[in-house]
Amino acid sequence: MATIRKQKVGKNTYWQIIESKRVNGKPRPVVLMHLGTAENLLYKLRNGPLIKKVRSRSHGSVELLWQMAEELDILNIFEQHFPSQKRAEQTVGKSLLLAAIYRALRPGSKRSFPGWAKQTTLPDLAGFNPEKLDSRHFWDQMDMVTDEQLDEVEKALTHHMADQELLSSKLLFYDLTNFATHIASTNEKSDLAKRGRNKQKRNDLKQFGLAQVVTKEFLIPVLSDIYEGNQSDSKLFIPFLNKLRKKLTELQLAVEEFTVVFDKGSNTKKNFAELDASEVPYVASLSPAYHEDLVNIPLSKYQSVDVGEKEVTCYRTQKEVWGKERSLVLYVSNRLREGQIRGLHQALNKKQGQLQELKDKLTNPRARKRKKETLERDIEHILKGEQCNRILKVTLHEKGNGKFDLDWTIDTSAYEWITEVYFGKRIIATSRHEWSNAEIIAAYQGQNHVEQVFKHLKNPFHRAVTPQFHWTDQKIKVHTFICLVGLLLSQLLWKKAKEAGYRMNVETLLDRLGEVRLAEIYTVHGLKEKPKKEEQLEEMDPELETLYHTLAKKDF
Repeated sequence: MATIRKQKVGKNTYWQIIESKRVNGKPRPVVLMHLGTAENLLYKLRNGPLIKKVRSRSHGSVELLWQMAEELDILNIFEQHFPSQKRAEQTVGKSLLLAAIYRALRPGSKRSFPGWAKQTTLPDLAGFNPEKLDSRHFWDQMDMVTDEQLDEVEKALTHHMADQELLSSKLLFYDLTNFATHIASTNEKSDLAKRGRNKQKRNDLKQFGLAQVVTKEFLIPVLSDIYEGNQSDSKLFIPFLNKLRKKLTELQLAVEEFTVVFDKGSNTKKNFAELDASEVPYVASLSPAYHEDLVNIPLSKYQSVDVGEKEVTCYRTQKEVWGKERSLVLYVSNRLREGQIRGLHQALNKKQGQLQELKDKLTNPRARKRKKETLERDIEHILKGEQCNRILKVTLHEKGNGKFDLDWTIDTSAYEWITEVYFGKRIIATSRHEWSNAEIIAAYQGQNHVEQVFKHLKNPFHRAVTPQFHWTDQKIKVHTFICLVGLLLSQLLWKKAKEAGYRMNVETLLDRLGEVRLAEIYTVHGLKEKPKKEEQLEEMDPELETLYHTLAKKDF
């Protein structure tokens, strides 16, 4: 509670507004405003109320994410499963929830959390002192979390979302990605961080992988798993599928009702055999490179179907694939073809430049002697990828005494077949024989939903997993869990906005809500009166005001 006191400095007497606050656990008077001398104060009071100060903080986004956490009962679930640390500023569960909201809005280090929190109303909403939640606090809290507790919390959250009818298990999308770390090569404390094929081309860094299943509607995460960075996608598919089946069974969701959708990165003969044996319904893509007989089917045999708001040209057939007759749907994507053609032209230019560089070396008067077999391997390596080995026809000329020359031509017939027949074709295999062509295509096209989730997790402005500087497996798992909770909260908020008729993406939604600011205004009407505190939303444009009040469902 604010009061007025006088302070004598030398021969002068000044007046101050103070408030008692706890500093390091002890009550201390904190000066809120210097009012000046009695004469100055009298002048100000005669000329109207004295405004102590106006302070505004970002309010909309933190309030609505905290509100989503309350609606999902996250804090209660966390505190039931995570331990409470004695003499800690906050419980483990509350600390992780605060960190999740932080990652959702401004991915940064734990060290920068207090500075960010003080610029928002989150400390008032959640009831904590941001100065106490430094990096050491978060590290101590994270140390107490076990793998078993993370699994139990994930089950409890998913079960609660299923009870709230926030999940639909009928169509689930599966994919994997990896995240680069800054763990040194000499650091052996992490078994998860390994060198592998990094999807951001950071092969110089150790990485860990994340497998994820999300719903078609609103990309809500259902199940996640962290794995070693050197594991291939195809080897992880069946273990993860078994884990998913077990979780759906525990949630008392009918396993036979759900359909898993995955891309060709997980397609192997062994995986399909396991799918067949377990009778798990699936929709998956096949590589056209292994089914040129299907690719060569003329477009005159295709038919048009409406998929959503688009018209798609497709062809349906049955074919034995990996020992079993399967329903296959081929469809043409002009967008895919255009992208493949652009990539082909770039690759042709690059590879012709490499061939020219090799030719210049071979024809140089000072060129060393070369072996034909070695040169043929070099040429094969240059032509590898992007169908360039079919289009570029290279001839190697022996000139005697270990000297060579080469030239090349472009096979126009091969170019035309690749660009006009091969490119743009998708082949989908499914066990859902009863589905229509449009349903199968729509299910597969939804695969980009989970890819969109991974894009969210790599967005440097919201919900990013990286950068992360933890170097133990336990910390990596807890850190990723925090990021996924932030993802969950923001996706549910986005769902709420879309159901209210808003069509902005989730990043724009968080940015706009962050513009909603709450102001604190202190006024003094007389020396004997206590300062009056008021809270008021800053003025905002009508569109933002409507958005905020629609989602917050409350007025100031």
